[in-house]
Amino acid sequence: MSGPVRLLEKLRVPAGRGESQRLESALAAARVLLVLCSLVVQSVNMGTEREAGVSAMLLAYLVQSAAILVLLRSREVSPRFPWLIHVLDMLWALVLTATVRGANHPFFLFFVFVLFAAAYRWGLREALWSAGIAATVLLFARVLVTAPSRDLRTLLAEGFDLEGALIPAAYLLIAGFLLGYLAGVEKELRAETTQAKAMDRALVARELHDGAIQSLIGMEVQVDVLRRQAAERAEPMAQELERIRDLLRGEVLNLRELMQQMKPLDLSPQQLLDFLAESVDRFWRETGITASFVSELRQVNLPPRVCQELARIAQEALVNVRKHSGARNVVVRFGAPNGSWKLVIDDDGHGFDFAGRYSQAELDAARKGPVIIKERVRSVGGELTIESATGRGARLEITLPKSHD
Repeated sequence: MSGPVRLLEKLRVPAGRGESQRLESALAAARVLLVLCSLVVQSVNMGTEREAGVSAMLLAYLVQSAAILVLLRSREVSPRFPWLIHVLDMLWALVLTATVRGANHPFFLFFVFVLFAAAYRWGLREALWSAGIAATVLLFARVLVTAPSRDLRTLLAEGFDLEGALIPAAYLLIAGFLLGYLAGVEKELRAETTQAKAMDRALVARELHDGAIQSLIGMEVQVDVLRRQAAERAEPMAQELERIRDLLRGEVLNLRELMQQMKPLDLSPQQLLDFLAESVDRFWRETGITASFVSELRQVNLPPRVCQELARIAQEALVNVRKHSGARNVVVRFGAPNGSWKLVIDDDGHGFDFAGRYSQAELDAARKGPVIIKERVRSVGGELTIESATGRGARLEITLPKSHD
């Protein structure tokens, strides 16, 4: 495997991120590779002072690109961040191309990267705007560099290569249009695929509810009738029927939980608290385990993706309480103490197979704790802490920095 391919493998985008964050991480990795390769090629030919200056600029661009990549992998950025990076990429492309005095120079590839990024971040319109701005600035920069003190008429009369200046500008506009169009088509196809998958999952959930679950509930009722009849006659079959009834009830709950997980979850910040309260209330009704939801807040201003992950974490934690804890009571709390968002799930069950308070790093090192919850917490840049006391319950704390809002 070649060096660049190995480098791309190392820069591969982490899983579990939101679509925008994953796109920015992919662009950041591509930017690092592009600048690094350009720097290597430029370092082969450093005979003049200007070429040495270009190499220094490329090195500065590489440092900036690496810093962006590290930032994207360590935290979730704001919606304004892509615009800032787009402007910086545009400025670097203009400066580097103007420095070498030639739009036919390989550094022209930086403009193509800028247009590609605009197309896949936003779409056709932004790609065309970027191409138009780049073409205009590049054209004027060439005029100023070639003849800074002469007017356009004198410049043309003396044989200024207008065609050589206009052709690269035209290529930029064409590239912007093509990349924007292709990115738009790709986004439409992806949206159609996502919608089709959501409809399929909703269909499966409806079929489960109308078919398998109703049949299991009917069987559970019949078994319970037989169990009571056997108990009245003091027949030994009563205990076995009770066991079968409990198995059926457990499978009904498993299927209902599966249905909830399969349903597409599109939560806004305004819906998060109501969704958590409803989930806890449904858990109490379906399992008989006393459950309550306590919120210190009236509103939440987290990003929708983080709200969705928090809702899934709460659902997964309640599933684990029902299946493994033997708890009789559970409390779900949500608040914002000490400048951080915090989701807490407390139960009075058996606890985990360890005692004490463990951070997420300690849980990972010891390979303990719920894997799915750990991955979901990690995907939103949060921190999981578990406090467990054998036979006296467990406490899960999910903490998110206020930078998420």
